[in-house]
Amino acid sequence: MRCFVKFSTTRKARSRRGSPDALFARLAQDCGYQALHLSGNAIHRNFCLPDRNLLTVTQIAQRAAQIAEATDIPLIVDGGSACVETIALARAVKHYERAGAAALRFEDALVNEYGASVDALAIAPIALMTERIKAAADARRDPSLVLIARCDSRPQESLAQVQDRLAAYAEAGADALGVQLSEVEDFRRVGAAAPAPLVSMWPRTCMAADEFIQMGFRVALHAIERPSRPPRRRQGNATRVSSKPGAIEITSRDKANSPRPKAGIKTWAQV
Repeated sequence: MRCFVKFSTTRKARSRRGSPDALFARLAQDCGYQALHLSGNAIHRNFCLPDRNLLTVTQIAQRAAQIAEATDIPLIVDGGSACVETIALARAVKHYERAGAAALRFEDALVNEYGASVDALAIAPIALMTERIKAAADARRDPSLVLIARCDSRPQESLAQVQDRLAAYAEAGADALGVQLSEVEDFRRVGAAAPAPLVSMWPRTCMAADEFIQMGFRVALHAIERPSRPPRRRQGNATRVSSKPGAIEITSRDKANSPRPKAGIKTWAQV
């Protein structure tokens, strides 16, 4: 499970599928992906929650453990902001490591800015982020646990400043780096001079995954996919599950939550 740093050259091996639960993870493994990514956005959506740092370390670690148990390939876990109390960061590292994570990804955005637009996101000073990277490295028990430091500062800083941050993060002990960018040229320049392996979200609206890898990014992280098609038919706030005779049909939440009627009475649900 800790073979994460031994990157392959094939597209599927260098793509990490977003997997919010064990079922998605097993399907990704069966499709040939050689590593998985449990992102904060994916697991929040899986809980039907906005991505606002609403889930606890324990909840995320439990989900990571379920995925690790169901699969045989490395799992990258999104640890959120590194800019929390040192003791809280160390606790998170230990929880995710025990859960079976092969790599942890932390970002330099301040935790109290979750939900802000990328242009308004507050970024931690370099000194604070490097201190947290060192704390995370000290907290891990297995030195093969990969620590990924992600830089989100490009909307507020020049590309040169972003590159200075990446160099400082690598020097502080980050095994790999991530960066949030929007311009193709920025990706190209960062990929050409990275101080550590690059593990970043694939900007699928800007380029193909192969082109992203060729720029120097070692791993292309995939976001969880949206459903490809909506349910066939909806009525009000309910979904018709099936129109075949004898199938269950839920017509409203109120009725679904109502007491079960006595036997012999025709009801809204028929099995």
